[in-house]
Amino acid sequence: MAESHLVSGLVDKRSEIAGLIEHHRKVMGHLASTLGHLDATLKLFAPEIDLRTLRVKQHRTRNILFRPGEMPRFILDTLRRAGGPLTSRTLAEHVIAAKGLVSTPDLLAGIQKSLLTGLKTLTNNGTLVQGPDEGPAHTWLIA
Repeated sequence: MAESHLVSGLVDKRSEIAGLIEHHRKVMGHLASTLGHLDATLKLFAPEIDLRTLRVKQHRTRNILFRPGEMPRFILDTLRRAGGPLTSRTLAEHVIAAKGLVSTPDLLAGIQKSLLTGLKTLTNNGTLVQGPDEGPAHTWLIA
């Protein structure tokens, strides 16, 4: 009995993923076609341009939890209130509490990953320093 539920669940998941792949292939085809038209237009107006030398712009998704500039302020405010070094996991738990979110392992991991980027940036510009390690986890504190 349990095997039929398992198999039907796997079939549903496979169908979902196959549908996503098909959708994104169509989107990629449309984007490739649009890029080809742009390349042809560029060559029409600037025949000497070498399209291979044009830089590719990185596509980045914005973090929906923080407005621009809010993450560094949140990190620094939380570290000031803590009065000592904190791990990225502890900071992520503070974000979840401050934003009133329901904690799940995926959400915690996603927030922690975002915070690590902010922590590294603040460390590189000299605002933070790495504190003593808590087991395998690094801690940060204000310089």
